[in-house]
Amino acid sequence: MGPCVVKVMSSSVTANAEARARFHREAETLRSLRHPGIVRVLAVGEERGHCWYALEPVVAPDLETRLDRVNALPFQEVEQLALRLLDALGAAHDTGLVHGDVRPQNILLAKDGAMLTNFGLSLVPPGAHGYQAPEQRQWGRAVPQSDLHALGRVLHEALTGGMPEAQPLPQGVPRHLRRLLKSLLSEAIQDRPDSAISARRLLTQRAPLGPLAVGIAALLAMLMFLLLRAA
Repeated sequence: MGPCVVKVMSSSVTANAEARARFHREAETLRSLRHPGIVRVLAVGEERGHCWYALEPVVAPDLETRLDRVNALPFQEVEQLALRLLDALGAAHDTGLVHGDVRPQNILLAKDGAMLTNFGLSLVPPGAHGYQAPEQRQWGRAVPQSDLHALGRVLHEALTGGMPEAQPLPQGVPRHLRRLLKSLLSEAIQDRPDSAISARRLLTQRAPLGPLAVGIAALLAMLMFLLLRAA
């Protein structure tokens, strides 16, 4: 095996046979996953009680470094980031995998698009960082909607330079992006999208025309009809 990056899981979460078995099962599934938005896993192993997996080397800055430098990103860039990462999370969730550790330092900004790396799988301990969903902090186990909540916190920070509790969204963020964030950041699991695909739909579907816009369109059509009749 050539150059690689090794991710070592905390011994506190692989201390029993059941946790180690779950790690190997999930890590092997991750190794078989191929997606342009996910850093490829090359090998999985265990040594002296430590579970690890090896990743392909990707030379790219992470989102945390970028935000440290510029504080916040334009909403157009954040929207593209959201689309790419929702696609990647959807691919992982479809195989039964949960990232469990979505945060800016685990998002690489490669030339071809953002990439998720350093999957914590379902083994990241509760309280490890401020991006975790409420149920992950409470139960110590992540589910797909936990990843979506964490992504919502990441996207909010990318737009504002701060966390949702401290920094409101700036003016100019479009309605469809606000709608996505509101849904992802819901405290209760049942109030979030049921999948990454559903979340992506919130972002890509535009709201229907309101009554005023419909009325104006109808009036313009009538005027055009009258002009054509008079010609």
